[in-house]
Amino acid sequence: MSAGLPLALVALSVLPFTSPTAHAADARGAAGEVAVASPTPLPTAQINGVVWDQKIVGNTVYAVGEFSSARPAGSSRGENEVPRSNAMAYDITTGALLDWAPTTNGVIYSIDASKDGKTLYLGGNFTRLNDKDTFRLGAVNASDGNRVNLGISPNTEVRDVEVSPDGSTLYFSGAFTQVNNKARSRVAAVSLPTLSLADFAPRVGRGLVRTITVAPDGAQVAIGGSFSDVGGSSNPGMAIIGSDGTVKSTNINSVIRNSGTYAAIFSLKSDNQGLYGAAYSQEGTFEGMFRANWSTGDLDYMADCHGDSYDVHPAGGVTYVAGHPHDCSNIGGFSDTAPSSYYNALAYVNGRTGTVQRNHVRGYTDYSGQPATTALQSFRPNFIVGSYTGMGQATWTVEGNDKYVVYGGEFIGVNKKGQQGLVRFAIDSKEVPPQGEGDDNGGQDNGWNNNDWWNNGGGRDNDDDDDRDNDGWNNWGWNGGGRNDRWNNWGWGWR
Repeated sequence: MSAGLPLALVALSVLPFTSPTAHAADARGAAGEVAVASPTPLPTAQINGVVWDQKIVGNTVYAVGEFSSARPAGSSRGENEVPRSNAMAYDITTGALLDWAPTTNGVIYSIDASKDGKTLYLGGNFTRLNDKDTFRLGAVNASDGNRVNLGISPNTEVRDVEVSPDGSTLYFSGAFTQVNNKARSRVAAVSLPTLSLADFAPRVGRGLVRTITVAPDGAQVAIGGSFSDVGGSSNPGMAIIGSDGTVKSTNINSVIRNSGTYAAIFSLKSDNQGLYGAAYSQEGTFEGMFRANWSTGDLDYMADCHGDSYDVHPAGGVTYVAGHPHDCSNIGGFSDTAPSSYYNALAYVNGRTGTVQRNHVRGYTDYSGQPATTALQSFRPNFIVGSYTGMGQATWTVEGNDKYVVYGGEFIGVNKKGQQGLVRFAIDSKEVPPQGEGDDNGGQDNGWNNNDWWNNGGGRDNDDDDDRDNDGWNNWGWNGGGRNDRWNNWGWGWR
């Protein structure tokens, strides 16, 4: 997010301050050796627009977003392209493009799978699925992409879908106010055995619900976004709700309060270790990633790194993030540079390794004393930003399994080689979390600045450009923080 409206500075001294040296010792002692993905990209199928979400089922990665064609790894734009209408799939072990190809007449924002992996649920802003009326929430076969009747119709866009761990309920969130002509305030659920609208109906106040996730035991649901309140209680940007729709009293909003036009909890994920969130902020309080306790909402740790985070993927001892962090000095990591070096993919220790240090950068909230994690040095691939959305970003989504981590977005290159929209990395290395101080960004520039590949014309030809036909940095049509009506008036800048 760009510099813009100044943020109020709030001191939150909860735990004793820990020096960088003590922080590093905690990191080594708490995490030991962790398995980390290699930063070397593997050949992966490509798309010509933007990928908003991914789902891995077995050896297949299903990717959704807004695009009209796909092509094999190594192919330049216009070569070996095949039609794909906002949904495609590839083999995670080889990167090969697969035949799976359902079609929609509008963007797909989210995808999730049934418990048995045979059905895929899609949420977005479409009204046709495989040429049949399907209003913003649909389902298809994982095997052949054929439409599966769902019969649930929100009155406006769906931003996220998630199936409960027991497979009985499909939760979804977005901007809607009705589902099947019944009042539902931006959050709703479907009973999958009966394909009927469930009674789950929390009242969410003004703002978008971007993300929804379910606790491993199925008893609680967490929602995130830019909303102001839930059930009349002040829960800006995030709330934990019982499966009966009752809002739970937790501690998370006493620390992280992200809501409004220029702030939100962008993504939430869940596993047996906790509830994970990724956030951006220009008028909220937090940029970065965090993990919280499902029961209390207490923070387990935060990655207080300046620069937006858009998605998070917990993978055992490591947590991966998509976004553009550029300064992790508050947690003993790399400092900002001039001009800034933005990291569109980062990995953190999945656990507390110390405490947040005092913030000294104007416009950012001070979280000194809060529990902190450590940014790992070995996974920092170099992405070249794309221009499809007009927001000057690279990665929007990250998923993975025990062997691979996969990123999606609107990037047009990785490590100075053409690779558009999708990429995979192998988990094949080990790292002992390093000492926090002295981390100098590893000499990477990530494509935002000082990138020889871009400056020498690598991004100006059809081989690696996206389907907006923009010829370089100055022709993106991106307004650096002004309104962009095409993308739902997000209107953010980045910083």
